[in-house]
Amino acid sequence: MKQNSAVGAKKNSPPGAWGIYSIIAQAFWLTGLLFALAFQPGALGQANLNQLQQQAEQNRRLLQLQQQRIEQLNRDLANLDAATRQKLQELRRLEAEITRLERERAELTRQIELLEDQKKQAEARIASLQKELEGLRERLSALLQSLHRERAGRYLPLLRAESFTDLSVRSRWVGMLGQRQTDLMERIKNTVRQLDEERVRLELLVNTLSERRAERQQRIAALAQNRQAVLLTVANLRQQQAGRQVILRETLQAQAQLRAELQVLQSRIAAELQRIAEERRRAEEERRRRELQAQRERALLTQRQREEAARRERETPTVPREVVGALQFPVRGGRVAEPYGFQGNDWQTLQGAEASSPIVAAADGVVIDSLFIANLGYTLTIRHSDQIATQYVNVLEPRVSVGQRVSQGQVIGFTGGGVLIPSDQMWFRVIVIDNNGNFRYVDPSRYY
Repeated sequence: MKQNSAVGAKKNSPPGAWGIYSIIAQAFWLTGLLFALAFQPGALGQANLNQLQQQAEQNRRLLQLQQQRIEQLNRDLANLDAATRQKLQELRRLEAEITRLERERAELTRQIELLEDQKKQAEARIASLQKELEGLRERLSALLQSLHRERAGRYLPLLRAESFTDLSVRSRWVGMLGQRQTDLMERIKNTVRQLDEERVRLELLVNTLSERRAERQQRIAALAQNRQAVLLTVANLRQQQAGRQVILRETLQAQAQLRAELQVLQSRIAAELQRIAEERRRAEEERRRRELQAQRERALLTQRQREEAARRERETPTVPREVVGALQFPVRGGRVAEPYGFQGNDWQTLQGAEASSPIVAAADGVVIDSLFIANLGYTLTIRHSDQIATQYVNVLEPRVSVGQRVSQGQVIGFTGGGVLIPSDQMWFRVIVIDNNGNFRYVDPSRYY
């Protein structure tokens, strides 16, 4: 469409008439492009700064997580220390109990050995007494056998007694001798019986002490097993402590590294902020310089426009009779916001009732050009006769195309196509063309 519009403009417009407008439009476009390029480094710097700040924030979150992990590790180490101390106390208690039981076992062993010695002595005495008793029994048996052999002759000594008194003495002596043997054997038997009872008592006591010693041994074995379990637990706790300490040391090292990286990032952020501030300062200086240059250019353009307006006034262009008072106001429900020639402008600024106000054709004619500029939207040009044309700037949505014939009052689009002009305004131009093909912009108010 743009190519067709350019061709139509060249075929239906006088030489050089639309070329000047194209140059002005390109100037507006280049100004916007330069404006965007001027602020591009700042945008890139801001993106880099945002990236650095995001990285710094991520490092801060990692530092916070590592600090929480360090605190948790310290709590774990404190718990492990408490558990280790508790187990060590239990281990000392077990060792003290084992030592006490070993002492008791040693004392019981000593008592058992003493009783064993006493038992051996009693057994030796019993053996000696039994041997003595056996000798007495043998002697008594020999005596009885001798008396039995000499039964017939045992009374002879009595018959040989010289008197009854002698006989009585001899009889008492024989009886006393037998009684002494009998008493001696009875005492030996009693002694043997007592020694047997003592031996039994010693055996029972030895068995009791042996059972107590075995019980102590079992308790010592159980305590030793508990001590081994406590030793394993203490070793495990110390191994866990060592592992936690390694993790804590590594975490502290990582935290220190993150702090160093964060300091580097903060330094880079400070440097980036300084660079951005410097770029902004230079951009501000460049903007001021360009504003001053633009002001000078606008002043120069205003001066030239004034000179041109004065020249035009001197030339007093003739308004064709057939269009005087024949143009319709191009914005429905609108008004003139800025008159023609305001601040040296060669257009009339029209204010619509609202954003995207309808734009109508000022008179019957043919669309000879449709040009889109990013900052100004669509610009439509309609030629009404050989001597007059109208131009509509800041069109949002054209409803017509190049080569199309339009009638007066027909909607050709809506306001709000560009970014430099408010969405409820439009620039309106009236172009007068002489017989030589030269054109000039005139005040549209003359044709309403």
